[in-house]
Amino acid sequence: MRGQVLPEAALVCNFPRGLMEHREVQTFFHEFGHLVHDILGGDQEWVEFSGVATEWDFVEAPSQMLEEWVWDAEVLASFATDESGTPIPADLVARMREADAFGRALLVRMQLGHARVSYHLHMDRPADIAAASDHWYEVSSPVGKLEGTHSYAAFGHLTEYGSCYYTYQWSLVIARDLLTGFAGLMDPASATRYRREILEPGGRRDAADLVEAFLGRPFTVDAYREFLGEPSS
Repeated sequence: MRGQVLPEAALVCNFPRGLMEHREVQTFFHEFGHLVHDILGGDQEWVEFSGVATEWDFVEAPSQMLEEWVWDAEVLASFATDESGTPIPADLVARMREADAFGRALLVRMQLGHARVSYHLHMDRPADIAAASDHWYEVSSPVGKLEGTHSYAAFGHLTEYGSCYYTYQWSLVIARDLLTGFAGLMDPASATRYRREILEPGGRRDAADLVEAFLGRPFTVDAYREFLGEPSS
């Protein structure tokens, strides 16, 4: 917006120098999504609604949505090169996307295990935290945890998100639906509308209203189902 004074912000990361692995680039785009949201949504009258101060169910959606750009061959070709400066081949990106989709439902079940552990440790307050964590992982995913590893101790989001880790998966539902509002990942008109309707309001409007303003309808789970490999009805 012309004349708008945007707040200053920065990402502090510990990525390696030189070449980065694709997963590291994906992480950078994710965190950059938070940064852009914080900057563009930071010009609010009240600090409580500034930047990423939206509902927990929504706060990860813009950053998860931006991850899609690192799976697009055209986008990657604009900056992703090897030591000689050769852009990443489109056929390699296609194979990467196929590999990423393999076992995706299993990964979601693991995420639901994290969500259950997050919720039940805070709500049930079990005397044996390790046993309770192992139980919820066991009933959530066929991938078992090694006994005696105290997996909860490595679950950093327990102290950051408390009982709300489920929001990562719920935000992904919204993120997949937001992508349907783009005519193309590099379409300027779609990006401008997304900035105006989703990012710039910060938290001064309910997230459901932001999404409906951008999509022209309430959000649905259809895009998320397709993401998991389930045909839409």
